[in-house]
Amino acid sequence: MISSNGLLALPLLAALYLRLDSQRARLLLLLIAGAVTLSADFWLAEPASRLKATLDLLLVSALLLLSWAGCQFLAARKAYGRGPLTALIVLEITPLVGYKLLMAGVAEHFMLPAQAEAFQGLLPPLGLSVMTFQAVSYTVDSYRREVPTRDWRHFGVYMSFFPHLAAGPVLKASDFIAQLMQPRPVDQEDVRAGLWRIFKGLVKKLLLSDLIAKAGVAPVFADPQAFSSTEIMVATLAFTIQIYLDFSAYSDVVIGSARLLGLKLPENFDRPYQATSIAAYWRRWHMSLSAWVGHYVYRPLGGNRVVRWKIYRNVMISIVLLALWHGLTLNFLVYGLLHGTAVCIYRWLSEQSAWQAWSERHELQARVGGWILTFAFVVIARILFKTPSFEDAAIFWNALWNSELSAWPRFGQAFWICLGVGMAGCFAPHASKLQIQRVFERQAALLQGLALAGVLVLSAWLSDGQALAFIYRQF
Repeated sequence: MISSNGLLALPLLAALYLRLDSQRARLLLLLIAGAVTLSADFWLAEPASRLKATLDLLLVSALLLLSWAGCQFLAARKAYGRGPLTALIVLEITPLVGYKLLMAGVAEHFMLPAQAEAFQGLLPPLGLSVMTFQAVSYTVDSYRREVPTRDWRHFGVYMSFFPHLAAGPVLKASDFIAQLMQPRPVDQEDVRAGLWRIFKGLVKKLLLSDLIAKAGVAPVFADPQAFSSTEIMVATLAFTIQIYLDFSAYSDVVIGSARLLGLKLPENFDRPYQATSIAAYWRRWHMSLSAWVGHYVYRPLGGNRVVRWKIYRNVMISIVLLALWHGLTLNFLVYGLLHGTAVCIYRWLSEQSAWQAWSERHELQARVGGWILTFAFVVIARILFKTPSFEDAAIFWNALWNSELSAWPRFGQAFWICLGVGMAGCFAPHASKLQIQRVFERQAALLQGLALAGVLVLSAWLSDGQALAFIYRQF
């Protein structure tokens, strides 16, 4: 995961990586960086948390060995059914499912209260979630003979590529390993584009997302009954903007870091809040995970090549699975069911000849109306995403509609500035964003470095040096 220390070490790592002429040496360097990242929690753990850190490291190591050895075992047998493949996939996902169950509070039903209390605030080992998805990708791609090599070094780098371990993007085995096998020289365009993505990500996270969270979102969601309906609605909108800024910031930093090493990672977002339908929203949000579910769940279920009711079934299964990945709770189950139902309704409506004729005659109204409905739906559904339990969501919803307070929003000036800039970034035309990028990339390296340092210094001053963890780290 890219931390502040990781950002300081990244230029040194990139410089050393680029000076190595041998691809084997480069792979070894990336393997070492991945091993250091995965074991950092173990080496830095306090005595009280040393046992969990040890178990986490052993669990991640076991996943790596299981996936590698299992694929080698299956590859050695040219003819085998899907039974062994299914068994290996089940074994690969079992640790992640187990952690999700513990995080959902299942421990409380099987342990003494004092023991169950130890699991409160539990986080999975760094990399477990991403590595689980990638282990399945490697296994299935290997089964389909799509992985270009079975070399253990390529497998190790693919599974432990250090920038994206916390929250992706999720990499497809055949695509990423193909890049490792055919390295290309890193040019000035790579360096400038990489620095721009890192700079953009730091601005989103440290100067916008964190301040929006501290100044407005966190206080309202912690005690919604102390705020007016207007303030609650503003905070709900602000959280929708915050989570996009936070998650896309992480993706920007990861993609930029990889670009400095000559590697191109898949994009994770494509202006999701500009989507004019809920189906388009899901194609634009967390694109790498959506693509993974589409490739390894939706299509094997039959995708669009089955009778109509099965298409709706496949859509529901895929979106509910995407939701439950965030947590095995009633909140996320309902969140997934709502989104899945909305996508199915949209698909059914878009197939109706009357709707097709009307939308063609009134294209502007259809697009504007579709955007309003989609964005409003996304904002309201975020209540289930943010609140820790269904009861908390009900309390929040009741306060939203029945608050007896009538105060105007009491948020500070910094909140409104950050929210306004964040919304502008979400809805600004793509051409204007490209223009800003070109201005940054044309600057001298010294000015680009000063801009990056300026963001870190300014954020430390504004937040007393305490940056919030990335939201998607908890998943």
